[in-house]
Amino acid sequence: MTLIISEEEFYQSIVQIEAEKDIPLYQTVEIPVNDPKQLSQGYRRWIDICPGLNLLIDDYTLQEDLVVDVADGKPGSQIELSFSLLGDNHKEKTPFGQNFFLAEWNCGKGGLFKWKSGDRILKFDIHVNVSFFKTLIAEELEQLPKPVRQGIEVQDEYEYRHLAKTTPVMQNIINQIFNCPYQGLTRRLYLESKALELIALRLEQVTYNTDTPKNKSHRLQADDIDRIHYARDILVNNLENPPSLMELSRMVGLNDCTLKKGFREVFDTTAFGYLYNYRLETARNLLETHNAKVTDVVRMVGFKDRSYFAAAFRKKFGVNPSIYLKENGKNLRNSA
Repeated sequence: MTLIISEEEFYQSIVQIEAEKDIPLYQTVEIPVNDPKQLSQGYRRWIDICPGLNLLIDDYTLQEDLVVDVADGKPGSQIELSFSLLGDNHKEKTPFGQNFFLAEWNCGKGGLFKWKSGDRILKFDIHVNVSFFKTLIAEELEQLPKPVRQGIEVQDEYEYRHLAKTTPVMQNIINQIFNCPYQGLTRRLYLESKALELIALRLEQVTYNTDTPKNKSHRLQADDIDRIHYARDILVNNLENPPSLMELSRMVGLNDCTLKKGFREVFDTTAFGYLYNYRLETARNLLETHNAKVTDVVRMVGFKDRSYFAAAFRKKFGVNPSIYLKENGKNLRNSA
């Protein structure tokens, strides 16, 4: 079933918070996902860094497909970076492991924005006001990638969107943001520096068009793409005992060659590369939200060897799973 609500209904929680609280600048605001039936789980967390720069973390699992009807509004301009970290962001057509760079000038078009139920969605956004962006580039406008520079120079209705793979360096920076150890002014300066670092790396990708997923999906039929998504669902629902590639191809009705090539085209990674990353993200979620024992987590996500799991977790998130569990256990106790 699909739940269709208006933009006003979707953002009702934000309006209520703003009305009830005098929220100071640089404050972190977290609200639950606004599901009128109260069936879904998750949150949206806004972090104001400074005027013109803010971060948004979405972490939710919807129980019904959700469609938000956004009306046309007053034309506005912004720069947005959005990183899909877990699940497929159907709303913005950004597969897991990829991100988009969006530059909008004088755009106010609405539309239907869709979120898919079932999968856990974890994404991270950076929103940059154009005035703030201009202060960053100062007198070096000519150094910007041409598609981005064009919007500033023309100052007419213009939109540029660039999709690319999230590199390991970018992923590491995002992990540092999520696990920021500081408070107060130090925290704000730390988060600002990391956000600017991501913006710089992303502009580099746009400039040289490096690491951009090749647009080969037009060679796949719609039915093939559906079967590849089905293959992904089978893998993530069988973490402890996933099928082999040959078994998976038979289960979804594709030959193994089409499945391998198609999976890389749709998700920009191999089937078991996707599974590997999904296992680690699921492990982090279990340690973070369920305070589960490391030994149990190793089994639940399908790793056979605890030492191998610990090394993989440390490589991806920069911390040992036992330490991560200990720190998040403290946070859970403090919030109780």
